[in-house]
Amino acid sequence: MRSLELVRIEAGLHDWAAITCGCSWGPNRYSSEHIPLELIRRLEGNPEDLGTDWVDNHARIQSNLMDPAVATASLALAALAGRPPVGVRKDLLYILGVLSAGEQDDVAEACLDVARQGVWLYYEELAAFEMVGASAEAYELLSLMDEQAERLAAYHRVYRDRLPSDLR
Repeated sequence: MRSLELVRIEAGLHDWAAITCGCSWGPNRYSSEHIPLELIRRLEGNPEDLGTDWVDNHARIQSNLMDPAVATASLALAALAGRPPVGVRKDLLYILGVLSAGEQDDVAEACLDVARQGVWLYYEELAAFEMVGASAEAYELLSLMDEQAERLAAYHRVYRDRLPSDLR
């Protein structure tokens, strides 16, 4: 699977051992090395079952972004670029969205900067309409990018009937 190769390369660009994971509580500090390992394990297994719990309580706790958020966003984008199955894409788009809209504005903006690198992947997801949830997540992510407002409005005019009612 292309996603695995891209994720492995991207994972190697970050010093995960030096990044404290959100699952570290109190005096016990754990590195975030397990985050890319867990994503790779899931992509190697049944990729339809990716889910989001490999990010929850690690890169984010509820809406609070943790230290590995930006590096995790880059992993999600790398996995998405490998064009995994649509259910996996939906989960990856969701992850990019929640990391880009978290409580800590500076970290959320850094995550959004990572997400901006995949802007055409999101438009393609919106246009392909393989799964309502994936198209909706792509639309929601694009709506976070002020510089995409005009283009997104044009796409909205064409594809609004494919979106859930709350996004029409």
